[in-house]
Amino acid sequence: MRYVIGLDMGSGSIRAGAFGLDGRVAAMAARPSVSATPDPARPDHIVWPHAAVWEAAAAVLREACAALPAGSDILGVAVATLGMDGLPVGHDGAPLYDFIAWTDGRCKPHFDAWARDFGEERQFLATGTPARSFSTLFRLQWMADHHPEIMARTRKWVLMGDFINFRLCGELATDLSMAACTLLYDPAAGRWHEGIAAAAGVDTRLMCTPRPAGTVLGRVTAAAAAATGLPAGTPVILGGHDYLCGALPVGGHRPGTVVNVGGTWDIIQATLPAFSLPEAAVGTGWTIEPHVAPGLFSAFGAAIGGAVTAWFRRAFAPDLDDAAFAALATRAAAAGASGGVLFLPHLAGATGPVVDPDAAGAFIGLRPGHGRAELLAAVFEGLNLQTREILASATAFGLAPEQLVFVGGSSRNPGLVQAKADALGLPVEVPDVAETTALGAALLAALGAGAFAGIDEAVDAMRPATSRTLPDPGRAGHCADRLALFRAGFTALRNVHAALARAGAA
Repeated sequence: MRYVIGLDMGSGSIRAGAFGLDGRVAAMAARPSVSATPDPARPDHIVWPHAAVWEAAAAVLREACAALPAGSDILGVAVATLGMDGLPVGHDGAPLYDFIAWTDGRCKPHFDAWARDFGEERQFLATGTPARSFSTLFRLQWMADHHPEIMARTRKWVLMGDFINFRLCGELATDLSMAACTLLYDPAAGRWHEGIAAAAGVDTRLMCTPRPAGTVLGRVTAAAAAATGLPAGTPVILGGHDYLCGALPVGGHRPGTVVNVGGTWDIIQATLPAFSLPEAAVGTGWTIEPHVAPGLFSAFGAAIGGAVTAWFRRAFAPDLDDAAFAALATRAAAAGASGGVLFLPHLAGATGPVVDPDAAGAFIGLRPGHGRAELLAAVFEGLNLQTREILASATAFGLAPEQLVFVGGSSRNPGLVQAKADALGLPVEVPDVAETTALGAALLAALGAGAFAGIDEAVDAMRPATSRTLPDPGRAGHCADRLALFRAGFTALRNVHAALARAGAA
Protein backbone atom coordinates (compact mmCIF):
# COMPACT_ATOMS: atom_id res chain seq x y z
CA MET A 1 0.00 0.00 0.00
CA ARG A 2 2.99 2.31 -0.56
CA TYR A 3 2.84 4.51 -3.65
CA VAL A 4 4.74 7.28 -5.38
CA ILE A 5 3.19 9.85 -7.69
CA GLY A 6 4.62 11.25 -10.92
CA LEU A 7 3.11 14.35 -12.53
CA ASP A 8 3.75 14.80 -16.25
CA MET A 9 3.32 18.41 -17.44
CA GLY A 10 3.23 17.98 -21.21
CA SER A 11 2.30 20.06 -24.24
CA GLY A 12 -0.63 17.82 -25.13
CA SER A 13 -1.83 16.77 -21.70
CA ILE A 14 -1.18 16.93 -17.97
CA ARG A 15 -1.13 13.50 -16.32
CA ALA A 16 -0.73 12.19 -12.81
CA GLY A 17 0.16 8.57 -12.16
CA ALA A 18 0.30 6.71 -8.87
CA PHE A 19 2.65 3.72 -8.98
CA GLY A 20 3.62 0.96 -6.62
CA LEU A 21 7.28 0.40 -5.86
CA ASP A 22 7.17 -2.43 -8.39
CA GLY A 23 6.32 0.09 -11.12
CA ARG A 24 2.74 -1.05 -11.56
CA VAL A 25 0.12 1.60 -12.28
CA ALA A 26 -2.32 2.03 -9.42
CA ALA A 27 -4.13 5.11 -10.73
CA MET A 28 -3.87 7.47 -13.69
CA ALA A 29 -5.62 10.74 -14.47
CA ALA A 30 -5.28 13.20 -17.34
CA ARG A 31 -6.49 16.59 -18.52
CA PRO A 32 -5.69 18.35 -21.80
CA SER A 33 -3.11 21.14 -21.71
CA VAL A 34 -4.85 24.39 -22.59
CA SER A 35 -3.12 27.19 -24.46
CA ALA A 36 -4.55 30.61 -25.26
CA THR A 37 -3.98 33.60 -27.54
CA PRO A 38 -4.93 36.54 -25.28
CA ASP A 39 -4.53 39.22 -27.96
CA PRO A 40 -6.57 38.57 -31.14
CA ALA A 41 -4.36 41.05 -32.94
CA ARG A 42 -1.29 38.92 -32.13
CA PRO A 43 -2.14 35.31 -32.99
CA ASP A 44 1.55 34.41 -32.70
CA HIS A 45 1.44 35.25 -28.97
CA ILE A 46 0.53 31.92 -27.35
CA VAL A 47 0.54 31.24 -23.63
CA TRP A 48 -0.30 28.57 -21.09
CA PRO A 49 -2.50 30.45 -18.57
CA HIS A 50 -0.87 29.86 -15.20
CA ALA A 51 -4.20 29.47 -13.40
CA ALA A 52 -5.30 26.78 -15.88
CA VAL A 53 -1.94 25.00 -15.55
CA TRP A 54 -2.24 24.78 -11.78
CA GLU A 55 -5.93 23.86 -11.88
CA ALA A 56 -5.28 20.98 -14.29
CA ALA A 57 -2.32 19.73 -12.23
CA ALA A 58 -4.34 19.89 -9.03
CA ALA A 59 -7.30 18.13 -10.68
CA VAL A 60 -5.29 15.15 -11.93
CA LEU A 61 -3.53 14.81 -8.59
CA ARG A 62 -6.90 14.81 -6.79
CA GLU A 63 -8.24 12.16 -9.15
CA ALA A 64 -5.19 9.92 -8.84
CA CYS A 65 -5.10 10.21 -5.05
CA ALA A 66 -8.84 9.51 -4.76
CA ALA A 67 -8.44 6.29 -6.78
CA LEU A 68 -5.95 4.79 -4.30
CA PRO A 69 -7.12 2.41 -1.58
CA ALA A 70 -8.00 3.93 1.77
CA GLY A 71 -5.01 4.13 4.06
CA SER A 72 -2.46 4.23 1.25
CA ASP A 73 0.94 5.68 2.08
CA ILE A 74 2.11 8.20 -0.53
CA LEU A 75 5.88 8.36 -0.15
CA GLY A 76 6.46 11.36 -2.42
CA VAL A 77 5.53 13.27 -5.56
CA ALA A 78 7.77 14.53 -8.39
CA VAL A 79 7.13 16.51 -11.55
CA ALA A 80 8.37 15.92 -15.11
CA THR A 81 7.90 18.86 -17.41
CA LEU A 82 8.50 20.29 -20.87
CA GLY A 83 11.68 22.25 -21.24
CA MET A 84 11.75 26.00 -21.71
CA ASP A 85 8.41 27.51 -20.73
CA GLY A 86 8.49 29.72 -17.64
CA LEU A 87 7.03 32.83 -16.04
CA PRO A 88 8.05 35.63 -13.66
CA VAL A 89 7.07 35.32 -10.00
CA GLY A 90 6.89 38.37 -7.75
CA HIS A 91 8.29 38.80 -4.28
CA ASP A 92 4.90 37.91 -2.86
CA GLY A 93 4.97 34.57 -4.72
CA ALA A 94 2.28 35.56 -7.23
CA PRO A 95 2.77 34.95 -10.98
CA LEU A 96 3.20 38.21 -12.91
CA TYR A 97 2.54 36.84 -16.42
CA ASP A 98 1.41 33.63 -18.06
CA PHE A 99 3.79 30.96 -19.39
CA ILE A 100 4.98 31.93 -22.88
CA ALA A 101 4.47 28.69 -24.83
CA TRP A 102 7.15 27.05 -26.96
CA THR A 103 4.80 27.46 -29.94
CA ASP A 104 4.82 31.25 -29.44
CA GLY A 105 6.70 33.23 -32.09
CA ARG A 106 7.34 36.53 -30.32
CA CYS A 107 10.98 35.84 -29.40
CA LYS A 108 12.25 35.06 -32.92
CA PRO A 109 13.90 38.53 -33.31
CA HIS A 110 15.85 37.99 -30.08
CA PHE A 111 16.94 34.54 -31.28
CA ASP A 112 18.06 35.96 -34.63
CA ALA A 113 20.06 38.71 -32.93
CA TRP A 114 21.70 36.22 -30.56
CA ALA A 115 22.64 33.86 -33.40
CA ARG A 116 24.13 36.79 -35.29
CA ASP A 117 25.96 38.56 -32.46
CA PHE A 118 26.87 35.79 -30.01
CA GLY A 119 26.98 32.86 -32.41
CA GLU A 120 25.33 29.46 -32.32
CA GLU A 121 28.63 27.54 -32.23
CA ARG A 122 29.85 29.64 -29.31
CA GLN A 123 26.58 29.00 -27.49
CA PHE A 124 26.80 25.24 -27.99
CA LEU A 125 30.44 25.00 -26.95
CA ALA A 126 29.75 27.03 -23.79
CA THR A 127 26.68 25.15 -22.58
CA GLY A 128 26.10 22.03 -24.71
CA THR A 129 22.71 23.45 -25.70
CA PRO A 130 21.99 24.96 -29.12
CA ALA A 131 19.93 28.12 -29.18
CA ARG A 132 16.29 27.79 -30.25
CA SER A 133 13.82 30.58 -30.81
CA PHE A 134 11.77 29.39 -27.82
CA SER A 135 14.72 29.08 -25.41
CA THR A 136 14.19 30.61 -21.97
CA LEU A 137 16.90 33.21 -22.48
CA PHE A 138 14.90 34.90 -25.24
CA ARG A 139 11.72 34.98 -23.12
CA LEU A 140 13.69 36.86 -20.47
CA GLN A 141 15.00 39.33 -23.06
CA TRP A 142 11.55 39.84 -24.56
CA MET A 143 10.03 40.49 -21.15
CA ALA A 144 12.77 42.99 -20.26
CA ASP A 145 12.22 44.85 -23.55
CA HIS A 146 8.41 44.85 -23.55
CA HIS A 147 7.49 44.74 -19.86
CA PRO A 148 10.30 46.28 -17.81
CA GLU A 149 7.75 47.11 -15.12
CA ILE A 150 7.13 43.37 -14.66
CA MET A 151 10.82 42.53 -14.54
CA ALA A 152 11.30 45.23 -11.91
CA ARG A 153 8.84 43.35 -9.68
CA THR A 154 10.21 39.85 -10.45
CA ARG A 155 11.78 37.74 -7.73
CA LYS A 156 12.46 34.64 -9.86
CA TRP A 157 11.90 33.32 -13.37
CA VAL A 158 10.24 29.96 -12.77
CA LEU A 159 9.96 27.04 -15.20
CA MET A 160 6.68 25.14 -15.35
CA GLY A 161 7.62 22.17 -13.19
CA ASP A 162 9.24 24.45 -10.65
CA PHE A 163 6.05 26.52 -10.53
CA ILE A 164 4.04 23.40 -9.67
CA ASN A 165 6.57 22.45 -6.98
CA PHE A 166 6.32 25.99 -5.60
CA ARG A 167 2.54 25.70 -5.39
CA LEU A 168 2.91 22.33 -3.70
CA CYS A 169 5.52 23.14 -1.06
CA GLY A 170 6.43 26.84 -1.22
CA GLU A 171 10.07 26.26 -2.19
CA LEU A 172 11.79 27.51 -5.35
CA ALA A 173 14.50 25.47 -7.08
CA THR A 174 15.12 23.75 -10.40
CA ASP A 175 16.84 20.53 -11.32
CA LEU A 176 20.02 20.42 -13.41
CA SER A 177 18.35 19.10 -16.57
CA MET A 178 15.83 21.95 -16.51
CA ALA A 179 18.51 24.55 -15.77
CA ALA A 180 20.23 23.45 -18.99
CA CYS A 181 17.08 24.32 -20.98
CA THR A 182 17.54 28.03 -20.28
CA LEU A 183 20.78 28.52 -22.35
CA LEU A 184 22.22 30.07 -19.19
CA TYR A 185 23.60 26.99 -17.38
CA ASP A 186 27.15 25.67 -17.55
CA PRO A 187 26.99 21.87 -17.05
CA ALA A 188 30.77 21.53 -16.90
CA ALA A 189 31.04 23.97 -13.99
CA GLY A 190 27.69 23.10 -12.43
CA ARG A 191 26.48 26.71 -12.12
CA TRP A 192 24.85 29.54 -14.00
CA HIS A 193 27.06 30.86 -16.82
CA GLU A 194 27.81 34.44 -15.84
CA GLY A 195 29.53 35.22 -19.15
CA ILE A 196 26.48 34.30 -21.23
CA ALA A 197 24.16 36.02 -18.77
CA ALA A 198 26.19 39.23 -19.00
CA ALA A 199 26.19 39.11 -22.81
CA ALA A 200 22.42 38.58 -22.77
CA GLY A 201 21.71 41.25 -20.16
CA VAL A 202 20.25 38.74 -17.70
CA ASP A 203 20.78 38.80 -13.94
CA THR A 204 21.36 35.21 -12.81
CA ARG A 205 19.86 36.09 -9.43
CA LEU A 206 16.52 35.77 -11.25
CA MET A 207 17.17 32.09 -11.83
CA CYS A 208 16.19 29.36 -9.37
CA THR A 209 18.92 27.45 -7.57
CA PRO A 210 19.91 24.31 -9.58
CA ARG A 211 19.84 21.06 -7.61
CA PRO A 212 20.05 17.38 -8.66
CA ALA A 213 16.89 15.50 -9.60
CA GLY A 214 15.71 13.29 -6.77
CA THR A 215 16.40 15.99 -4.15
CA VAL A 216 13.72 16.52 -1.50
CA LEU A 217 12.58 20.09 -2.07
CA GLY A 218 9.96 20.47 0.64
CA ARG A 219 6.66 19.07 1.86
CA VAL A 220 3.10 19.53 0.67
CA THR A 221 1.49 22.45 2.48
CA ALA A 222 -1.98 22.39 4.00
CA ALA A 223 -3.29 24.64 1.22
CA ALA A 224 -1.81 22.42 -1.48
CA ALA A 225 -3.17 19.32 0.25
CA ALA A 226 -6.68 20.78 0.12
CA ALA A 227 -6.28 21.55 -3.59
CA THR A 228 -4.65 18.29 -4.71
CA GLY A 229 -5.72 15.53 -2.34
CA LEU A 230 -2.10 14.82 -1.46
CA PRO A 231 -1.60 14.36 2.28
CA ALA A 232 -0.10 17.41 3.96
CA GLY A 233 3.58 16.77 4.64
CA THR A 234 4.10 14.51 1.58
CA PRO A 235 7.68 15.00 0.32
CA VAL A 236 7.94 17.06 -2.87
CA ILE A 237 10.94 15.79 -4.82
CA LEU A 238 12.66 17.36 -7.81
CA GLY A 239 11.87 15.60 -11.09
CA GLY A 240 13.25 16.94 -14.36
CA HIS A 241 13.07 17.27 -18.12
CA ASP A 242 10.16 15.16 -19.34
CA TYR A 243 11.99 13.14 -22.00
CA LEU A 244 14.63 12.06 -19.46
CA CYS A 245 11.97 10.99 -17.01
CA GLY A 246 10.35 9.03 -19.86
CA ALA A 247 13.62 7.29 -20.69
CA LEU A 248 14.60 6.49 -17.10
CA PRO A 249 12.26 3.53 -16.34
CA VAL A 250 13.49 1.58 -19.39
CA GLY A 251 17.15 1.91 -18.43
CA GLY A 252 17.77 5.04 -20.48
CA HIS A 253 20.35 6.16 -17.91
CA ARG A 254 22.64 3.28 -18.83
CA PRO A 255 25.34 4.05 -21.41
CA GLY A 256 24.71 2.04 -24.57
CA THR A 257 20.91 2.24 -24.34
CA VAL A 258 19.27 4.45 -26.97
CA VAL A 259 15.69 5.55 -26.31
CA ASN A 260 13.21 7.09 -28.73
CA VAL A 261 10.73 9.18 -26.72
CA GLY A 262 7.70 9.73 -28.93
CA GLY A 263 5.48 12.60 -27.83
CA THR A 264 4.83 16.13 -29.03
CA TRP A 265 8.51 16.04 -29.93
CA ASP A 266 10.26 12.95 -31.25
CA ILE A 267 13.48 12.54 -29.26
CA ILE A 268 16.48 10.26 -29.59
CA GLN A 269 18.28 10.00 -26.24
CA ALA A 270 21.53 8.35 -25.20
CA THR A 271 23.48 8.62 -21.95
CA LEU A 272 27.08 9.81 -21.61
CA PRO A 273 29.29 9.11 -18.59
CA ALA A 274 30.78 12.61 -18.68
CA PHE A 275 30.09 16.04 -20.17
CA SER A 276 31.78 16.22 -23.56
CA LEU A 277 31.22 18.28 -26.69
CA PRO A 278 32.52 16.45 -29.78
CA GLU A 279 33.39 18.81 -32.60
CA ALA A 280 31.29 16.69 -34.95
CA ALA A 281 28.18 17.55 -32.91
CA VAL A 282 28.43 21.28 -33.57
CA GLY A 283 25.56 22.47 -35.72
CA THR A 284 23.68 19.14 -35.71
CA GLY A 285 20.99 20.20 -33.24
CA TRP A 286 22.10 17.70 -30.60
CA THR A 287 21.98 18.82 -26.97
CA ILE A 288 24.17 17.59 -24.12
CA GLU A 289 22.70 18.29 -20.69
CA PRO A 290 22.77 16.85 -17.17
CA HIS A 291 20.75 13.67 -16.75
CA VAL A 292 18.13 13.15 -14.06
CA ALA A 293 20.25 10.13 -13.08
CA PRO A 294 22.96 11.33 -10.68
CA GLY A 295 26.34 12.21 -12.19
CA LEU A 296 25.42 11.35 -15.79
CA PHE A 297 24.73 13.39 -18.91
CA SER A 298 22.26 13.04 -21.74
CA ALA A 299 22.77 13.56 -25.45
CA PHE A 300 19.55 14.08 -27.35
CA GLY A 301 18.44 15.02 -30.82
CA ALA A 302 14.87 16.18 -31.25
CA ALA A 303 12.35 17.12 -33.89
CA ILE A 304 8.67 17.87 -33.80
CA GLY A 305 6.78 14.56 -33.81
CA GLY A 306 3.35 13.95 -32.31
CA ALA A 307 2.45 17.59 -32.85
CA VAL A 308 2.57 16.87 -36.59
CA THR A 309 0.02 14.08 -36.22
CA ALA A 310 -2.15 16.40 -34.10
CA TRP A 311 -1.91 19.05 -36.85
CA PHE A 312 -2.90 16.49 -39.48
CA ARG A 313 -5.95 15.51 -37.48
CA ARG A 314 -7.07 19.12 -37.06
CA ALA A 315 -6.52 19.90 -40.73
CA PHE A 316 -7.66 16.70 -42.45
CA ALA A 317 -9.78 14.68 -40.03
CA PRO A 318 -11.72 17.08 -37.76
CA ASP A 319 -14.84 14.95 -38.29
CA LEU A 320 -13.33 11.84 -36.69
CA ASP A 321 -13.65 11.11 -33.00
CA ASP A 322 -10.77 9.57 -31.04
CA ALA A 323 -11.73 5.98 -31.85
CA ALA A 324 -12.24 6.65 -35.56
CA PHE A 325 -8.97 8.54 -35.90
CA ALA A 326 -7.10 5.79 -34.03
CA ALA A 327 -8.56 3.26 -36.47
CA LEU A 328 -7.46 5.41 -39.43
CA ALA A 329 -3.97 5.73 -37.94
CA THR A 330 -3.76 1.98 -37.40
CA ARG A 331 -4.76 1.26 -41.02
CA ALA A 332 -2.38 3.90 -42.41
CA ALA A 333 0.57 2.68 -40.33
CA ALA A 334 -0.06 -1.00 -41.04
CA ALA A 335 -0.49 -0.48 -44.77
CA GLY A 336 2.48 1.86 -45.11
CA ALA A 337 0.95 2.80 -48.46
CA SER A 338 1.40 6.52 -49.12
CA GLY A 339 0.63 6.06 -52.80
CA GLY A 340 3.91 7.66 -53.71
CA VAL A 341 3.38 10.78 -51.60
CA LEU A 342 6.43 12.08 -49.71
CA PHE A 343 6.07 14.22 -46.58
CA LEU A 344 8.59 16.60 -45.01
CA PRO A 345 7.58 17.00 -41.34
CA HIS A 346 9.41 20.26 -40.57
CA LEU A 347 6.42 22.21 -39.27
CA ALA A 348 8.64 23.80 -36.61
CA GLY A 349 11.68 24.08 -38.88
CA ALA A 350 14.43 21.49 -39.19
CA THR A 351 16.09 20.95 -35.81
CA GLY A 352 18.64 18.31 -36.79
CA PRO A 353 20.86 16.93 -38.06
CA VAL A 354 20.59 19.88 -40.48
CA VAL A 355 19.41 22.89 -38.49
CA ASP A 356 17.26 25.20 -40.59
CA PRO A 357 14.61 27.36 -38.87
CA ASP A 358 13.18 28.35 -42.26
CA ALA A 359 12.43 24.75 -43.28
CA ALA A 360 8.74 23.94 -43.53
CA GLY A 361 6.43 20.97 -43.91
CA ALA A 362 5.47 19.77 -47.39
CA PHE A 363 3.58 17.05 -49.18
CA ILE A 364 5.40 16.17 -52.41
CA GLY A 365 3.95 14.16 -55.28
CA LEU A 366 0.23 14.76 -54.71
CA ARG A 367 -2.20 13.21 -57.25
CA PRO A 368 -6.00 13.38 -57.54
CA GLY A 369 -6.38 9.86 -56.19
CA HIS A 370 -4.66 10.62 -52.89
CA GLY A 371 -6.88 10.92 -49.83
CA ARG A 372 -6.29 11.35 -46.15
CA ALA A 373 -5.32 7.71 -45.59
CA GLU A 374 -2.42 8.07 -48.05
CA LEU A 375 -1.46 11.45 -46.62
CA LEU A 376 -1.46 10.08 -43.07
CA ALA A 377 0.70 7.14 -44.16
CA ALA A 378 3.10 9.69 -45.68
CA VAL A 379 3.12 11.65 -42.42
CA PHE A 380 4.09 8.55 -40.42
CA GLU A 381 6.78 7.68 -42.96
CA GLY A 382 8.17 11.23 -42.92
CA LEU A 383 8.39 11.25 -39.13
CA ASN A 384 10.22 7.92 -39.14
CA LEU A 385 12.67 9.08 -41.81
CA GLN A 386 13.30 12.23 -39.79
CA THR A 387 14.08 10.03 -36.76
CA ARG A 388 16.44 7.95 -38.89
CA GLU A 389 18.31 11.10 -39.91
CA ILE A 390 18.72 12.19 -36.30
CA LEU A 391 19.77 8.70 -35.23
CA ALA A 392 22.37 8.52 -38.01
CA SER A 393 24.01 11.70 -36.71
CA ALA A 394 24.53 10.06 -33.29
CA THR A 395 27.86 8.82 -34.65
CA ALA A 396 29.15 12.21 -33.44
CA PHE A 397 29.10 10.64 -29.96
CA GLY A 398 30.44 7.29 -31.07
CA LEU A 399 26.98 5.73 -30.85
CA ALA A 400 26.12 2.82 -33.11
CA PRO A 401 22.90 1.46 -31.63
CA GLU A 402 21.92 -2.14 -32.28
CA GLN A 403 18.36 -1.65 -31.05
CA LEU A 404 16.01 1.10 -29.92
CA VAL A 405 13.67 1.37 -26.93
CA PHE A 406 10.52 3.22 -28.00
CA VAL A 407 8.35 4.93 -25.37
CA GLY A 408 5.41 7.34 -25.56
CA GLY A 409 1.84 7.31 -26.73
CA SER A 410 2.58 6.39 -30.34
CA SER A 411 4.34 3.23 -29.17
CA ARG A 412 0.86 1.79 -28.49
CA ASN A 413 0.20 1.41 -32.24
CA PRO A 414 1.76 -1.90 -33.47
CA GLY A 415 1.68 -0.70 -37.08
CA LEU A 416 3.66 2.41 -36.18
CA VAL A 417 6.16 0.32 -34.23
CA GLN A 418 6.68 -2.02 -37.18
CA ALA A 419 7.00 0.93 -39.57
CA LYS A 420 9.61 2.49 -37.26
CA ALA A 421 11.61 -0.74 -37.06
CA ASP A 422 11.53 -1.00 -40.86
CA ALA A 423 12.49 2.63 -41.46
CA LEU A 424 15.35 2.55 -38.95
CA GLY A 425 16.50 -0.98 -39.76
CA LEU A 426 16.68 -1.75 -36.01
CA PRO A 427 14.82 -3.96 -33.54
CA VAL A 428 12.43 -1.85 -31.46
CA GLU A 429 11.55 -2.64 -27.86
CA VAL A 430 8.34 -1.22 -26.37
CA PRO A 431 7.49 -1.24 -22.65
CA ASP A 432 4.06 -2.44 -21.59
CA VAL A 433 3.45 0.83 -19.70
CA ALA A 434 2.39 3.76 -21.87
CA GLU A 435 2.99 6.50 -19.27
CA THR A 436 6.74 6.14 -18.81
CA THR A 437 7.21 9.90 -18.23
CA ALA A 438 4.93 9.87 -15.20
CA LEU A 439 6.56 6.59 -14.14
CA GLY A 440 10.03 8.15 -14.41
CA ALA A 441 8.97 11.08 -12.25
CA ALA A 442 7.49 8.64 -9.74
CA LEU A 443 10.75 6.66 -9.78
CA LEU A 444 12.64 9.85 -8.84
CA ALA A 445 10.10 10.42 -6.07
CA ALA A 446 10.78 6.92 -4.76
CA LEU A 447 14.52 7.53 -4.91
CA GLY A 448 14.22 10.87 -3.09
CA ALA A 449 11.94 9.34 -0.47
CA GLY A 450 14.58 6.74 0.35
CA ALA A 451 12.65 3.73 -0.92
CA PHE A 452 15.73 2.54 -2.85
CA ALA A 453 19.45 2.71 -2.19
CA GLY A 454 20.33 4.03 -5.65
CA ILE A 455 19.15 4.67 -9.19
CA ASP A 456 19.99 1.20 -10.52
CA GLU A 457 18.06 -0.51 -7.72
CA ALA A 458 15.08 1.79 -8.37
CA VAL A 459 15.08 1.15 -12.13
CA ASP A 460 15.47 -2.61 -11.71
CA ALA A 461 12.53 -2.68 -9.28
CA MET A 462 10.17 -0.42 -11.27
CA ARG A 463 11.18 -1.23 -14.86
CA PRO A 464 8.26 -2.46 -17.00
CA ALA A 465 8.36 -5.56 -19.20
CA THR A 466 8.97 -4.97 -22.93
CA SER A 467 8.02 -6.55 -26.24
CA ARG A 468 10.33 -6.67 -29.28
CA THR A 469 9.60 -5.92 -32.94
CA LEU A 470 12.12 -6.84 -35.64
CA PRO A 471 12.53 -4.96 -38.93
CA ASP A 472 11.21 -6.64 -42.06
CA PRO A 473 14.35 -7.40 -44.12
CA GLY A 474 12.26 -7.32 -47.29
CA ARG A 475 11.61 -3.59 -46.82
CA ALA A 476 15.22 -2.50 -46.37
CA GLY A 477 15.69 -1.51 -50.01
CA HIS A 478 12.40 0.34 -50.17
CA CYS A 479 13.21 2.32 -47.01
CA ALA A 480 16.66 3.22 -48.33
CA ASP A 481 15.09 4.53 -51.54
CA ARG A 482 12.55 6.58 -49.61
CA LEU A 483 15.29 8.04 -47.41
CA ALA A 484 17.17 9.18 -50.52
CA LEU A 485 14.00 10.88 -51.80
CA PHE A 486 13.40 12.46 -48.39
CA ARG A 487 16.87 14.00 -48.44
CA ALA A 488 16.48 15.15 -52.03
CA GLY A 489 13.11 16.74 -51.30
CA PHE A 490 14.49 18.60 -48.29
CA THR A 491 17.44 19.94 -50.28
CA ALA A 492 15.31 20.93 -53.28
CA LEU A 493 12.89 22.97 -51.18
CA ARG A 494 15.35 24.77 -48.89
CA ASN A 495 15.59 27.89 -51.04
CA VAL A 496 11.82 27.91 -51.61
CA HIS A 497 11.10 27.68 -47.90
CA ALA A 498 13.69 30.37 -47.10
CA ALA A 499 12.02 32.72 -49.62
CA LEU A 500 8.60 31.98 -48.16
CA ALA A 501 9.90 32.70 -44.66
CA ARG A 502 11.29 36.05 -45.81
CA ALA A 503 8.03 36.91 -47.53
CA GLY A 504 6.03 36.01 -44.45
CA ALA A 505 8.22 38.18 -42.24
CA ALA A 506 7.97 41.20 -44.54
